[in-house]
Amino acid sequence: MVNTRLNKTSVFASLPFDQIDGVAGFFVHEDFEGVAVGGDMGDLTDSTGKILTTMGPHSWWGTEISGGAASNVTVPTSVADHLGIIQLETGATTPTTGDACAIQFGAAAAAVQEMYLPDDNGCYIATVLKVVDLTNDRVEFGFVGQTPTAVTGSALDLATLAFDPSNTANVGDVFFIAHLNDAGTDVEVVLDQAAIVASDWVLLEIALTSTGASYRVTTEDVSETVKIAGTITVAVRPAYMATAVTTAEVLVAIDLFHLRYLRRDALVGTGSDWLGA
Repeated sequence: MVNTRLNKTSVFASLPFDQIDGVAGFFVHEDFEGVAVGGDMGDLTDSTGKILTTMGPHSWWGTEISGGAASNVTVPTSVADHLGIIQLETGATTPTTGDACAIQFGAAAAAVQEMYLPDDNGCYIATVLKVVDLTNDRVEFGFVGQTPTAVTGSALDLATLAFDPSNTANVGDVFFIAHLNDAGTDVEVVLDQAAIVASDWVLLEIALTSTGASYRVTTEDVSETVKIAGTITVAVRPAYMATAVTTAEVLVAIDLFHLRYLRRDALVGTGSDWLGA
């Protein structure tokens, strides 16, 4: 869903004075409150993929990354403070170890370098989700520039927050790990102050620019931010990935998605400093 006049006293506010949207900037918010889901996801050889349809003009494409178990997206019952929820599922109740799936925001299920080429101003994305099983679930959210892979952090061209209990740096299986992969140069930083709890909602935020990314994890108890320098030179798009560590099915509940982009540092000024060559 798109709301371009949120919190403004008048929806008719003229663009130069409306510091929410306009030709220089915009935001996209999706609460998944009006979702229609199809059948099982196709694999990455299926050029049609599967579309998760929402109330807004946006497409989330579901893809089976690996394994034989049929991955899908379901719609759990809403709970207090979480209007609409979708659940990303890696497969049947007994999938094969390593089964993985993804949903991507954009134009197609296969590898597409589109949407956002990292620039000086940056692009911000956020989500609220929960990890159900801290010992068996691998979960990843962020910007990807290639075909999604199983949650490892070593894929090319990405800026993500990943939860991976098989990573030895994730002591106690309670931390997210910030990843920045610059065409093969992979940097990982553990957010070791923001411990998560199984089935608790957590806020994940990433801001990506042409020189690096900032990451923040917020729980009900603490918020932690880290920065990683690096240059991603291909266009990227938002995605969620899930991978089974064992034969237990991974269930990733997602409450919302938010994206914000400005073509320049501020919506006031000359009004045209982002035009030209």
